[in-house]
Amino acid sequence: MSLIMGVIALVGRTSGTFDSYASLALWPTEFWRGRIWQAVTYPLLPFGLADLLVNGFFFAMLGTRLVQVWGRWPFWRFCFVAVLGTAVVKLMLTPLNRGGLVGISGVIYAMLAAWYRLFANEEVCFMGVGQVRMKTAVFIIGASNIIFNLLCPCGFWNALATLGGAVTGWLYLAAQSHWALRQDAQTLPSQRISRLEL
Repeated sequence: MSLIMGVIALVGRTSGTFDSYASLALWPTEFWRGRIWQAVTYPLLPFGLADLLVNGFFFAMLGTRLVQVWGRWPFWRFCFVAVLGTAVVKLMLTPLNRGGLVGISGVIYAMLAAWYRLFANEEVCFMGVGQVRMKTAVFIIGASNIIFNLLCPCGFWNALATLGGAVTGWLYLAAQSHWALRQDAQTLPSQRISRLEL
C-alpha cells in the first residue's frame, strides 16, 4: 500500500498534476493548526525515488523476519508506534526546523532496534563484509541510513527526528518485555497455590 501510494505521490508531484505532499507530509506548523492526520500520513510519502527504493528494500528485508516472529498485527502495531514516536520527536524539534517530514526512515530505525534486541548475537552473511554478528550488521545499516538521511536536503533535524523511531521502538519492546515478565511473575504464585490446594 505504502509503495503504491509513494509511486502515485511521486508521479503526481513530478508531473505537476497534484501534490499530496502539501496535505499528507508532516509540516509542524500545519499540524499545530489542526492537520493532526499528518502525524500518521507522512510515512506514505517518499522523499524521492532513492528513498522509496532504499527504504522499501530495508522495510521488506527487516519486516519479513519480524512478521515471522511476532505475527502480522503485532508487527503493524509496532510500525504504528514507531510512526507516532518519530512524529512526536519531529514536533518537539519544531522550533529548530519547520520543514516537512516524509518517508519511513523512523520505522526502519525502529525495526533495526527490534532486530538488535531480538537477534543481536546471530551470525549473518553481510554484503561485502562477510560473516558478522547481527548487532554489527544493524550498526552498519543504521549508519548508512543516517548518512543517506543527512545527504538529503531534509538535513540534520529530520535525520534526528527519524532516530526517534529507533528510540520509540526500543522503548516499546522494553515495555512489552517488562509487562510480559510481570504477567509471568503473577501467574506463577497462583499456579503454586492451586497445586497446594489439591
